[in-house]
Amino acid sequence: MTRASFWHTAALGLVAGVAACGGGGNGIDAAGGGGDGGGIDAAPAPYCQPKSGTNLKLTLISGGFNRPVYVTAPTGDPRVFVVEQIGRVRLIKDGSLVATPYLDLLDVVNADSTERGLLGLAFHPRFAENGRLFVFYTSNSNGAVVVSELTTTAASDTAPAGSERVLLTVPHNYDNHNGGTVTFGPDGFLYISIGDGGGANNFLEAGQNPDTRLAKVLRIDVDSATQPYGIPAGNPWASGGGVPEMYAWGLRNPYRISVDPATGDLYIGDVGQGWYEEVDYVPAGGAGRNFGWAVFEGADCFTEDPDGNAGCSSPGNYVPPLVSDDRRSNGHCSVIGGHVYHGTCMPDLAGHYFYGDYCGGVVKTLRVQNGQAVDQVDRTDDVDPQGVLYQNLSGFGVDGFGELYVTTVASGRVYRIEVE
Repeated sequence: MTRASFWHTAALGLVAGVAACGGGGNGIDAAGGGGDGGGIDAAPAPYCQPKSGTNLKLTLISGGFNRPVYVTAPTGDPRVFVVEQIGRVRLIKDGSLVATPYLDLLDVVNADSTERGLLGLAFHPRFAENGRLFVFYTSNSNGAVVVSELTTTAASDTAPAGSERVLLTVPHNYDNHNGGTVTFGPDGFLYISIGDGGGANNFLEAGQNPDTRLAKVLRIDVDSATQPYGIPAGNPWASGGGVPEMYAWGLRNPYRISVDPATGDLYIGDVGQGWYEEVDYVPAGGAGRNFGWAVFEGADCFTEDPDGNAGCSSPGNYVPPLVSDDRRSNGHCSVIGGHVYHGTCMPDLAGHYFYGDYCGGVVKTLRVQNGQAVDQVDRTDDVDPQGVLYQNLSGFGVDGFGELYVTTVASGRVYRIEVE
């Protein structure tokens, strides 16, 4: 059975049904700063003037990194913070790579495979005041997924590893499907993406299990008086029914997620198994959406998991992807979720979501209108005619002014996306 025909005739019914089934959320249910990575309140980038047009290029910002996977910065901060998978955060300051790492977690991070390591970094929306930052990594002691808080002085070019305070630990015995993102939304809450636990074919049966943090996007309140964190009241299972941190579920490996700082909408790049890569979408207020793994992969019923095809006869219980990419026909292998652009250097692309694929090295954009993907454009040949991203693209990122970057894991470089 396929979900495709059902989607076109009952999209609104799906949304309503899932909201009723999952308990719903109340959208942006707390005031917050613009979040990490260049919120919409950021000043215009000082290194460019707005330039019309949509023909793009990659501008090399720096090389010399060891497996870079992500770029971010506090809102308005001119520095660029680069996450190295091996367990460090490096700093680009005044256009140059600083020799001393900003943060060194080599002693606690397990980076012994292509999917393990230090994978995520987020700055508190009030980082300039409180110096708080958050990391996501796999533990060197047992492979578990760890989310930790550290503190520093906001203006400092180093963050002491000794300040680490572990907030969340999720047991994880396999080296793949860790997820990897921590990011703040405009609601002030921290969003965390965690995969289904590894192996293949939903081996651990986590995809549709409400009682595990695996296979989910979590949302927690790191400013709560409750320690180590609070549960936002708008979380669907805040009062029971499953893990209270859950915000969205039914995911395989949501390696990269982002929250639009202008709207609170959540975009999830969920890595497929053998058939489809997909981007999933949760509008602000749509908490509790179940994206169907391992009942469905993309458009199709998935039958290789331990539950066989259980649930395939009820596609209305699951939310279809915003877009799906049939990897069997194009050599793609791992969707890289990106960001909605809100910078000032590329005004004609404001509001467009950028994403790509690791194997294909592709860069694509779309907009969301009435819950549907529109203006879908494959920009790969334009932005990267030399193919530097091919089997190399490991992450998108946003600096303190809302401008977009990509990282290349094999060549160890960081590029900014600019208008030609």
